Amino acid sequence: MKEIRGIWFPDGDTHFAAQLAQNPLIDGRGTYQLRKFQAALPHVKFRGHAVDVGAHVGLWSRVMAFTFEKVTAFEPLAEHVACFERNIQASHVAMHSVALAEKAGDLHLAADDTNSGNAAVADSGETVRARTLDSLRLKDIDLIKIDVEGFEVPVIAGGEKTLKRDRPAVIVEQKPNGSAERYGRGTTDAVELLRSWGAEVVWEIGGDFLLVWK
Repeated sequence: MKEIRGIWFPDGDTHFAAQLAQNPLIDGRGTYQLRKFQAALPHVKFRGHAVDVGAHVGLWSRVMAFTFEKVTAFEPLAEHVACFERNIQASHVAMHSVALAEKAGDLHLAADDTNSGNAAVADSGETVRARTLDSLRLKDIDLIKIDVEGFEVPVIAGGEKTLKRDRPAVIVEQKPNGSAERYGRGTTDAVELLRSWGAEVVWEIGGDFLLVWK
């Protein structure tokens, strides 16, 4: 692994150096998509529990940990988990090295050698274990961020009970780059699923949507 502005990444990554160079530092270390996190906070009622799905190397989780009493992160790729654990040692941050889906089982994740953030569910790649969000029985979620390169609908479907019960603010990536389409879904199907349950869109910034509950 290698260090970029105080954050550890897989050795082959060439994408995030430019990204982190453009963003502010927090605690002397680089950040990513900080303005999206900050734009969501006014719509989050409490600062108890944040959940980071598709945690990568911990860029979002690390910043969440400064604001929330508890952070639960999900990242299945072993190389990313190793970086995450080096980036974050806070006792109130819990890492689960599993993928989230609509049912338990095994998935394959294909890594992107130059942009480690582009790892996605595929027909081949590293075999990882998947669970549903509901099976984790997490409690009192105030904010959940979901960035899984087009696999957002299965993540949300597997957490229906939890999301409807806790009604957290939801940040979900829905970029029009074919990510969701490769799974046979429309670009914003995850947003539409949440809207069908009673959530409403507050903003869209650069392909990420924030939804809160009516």
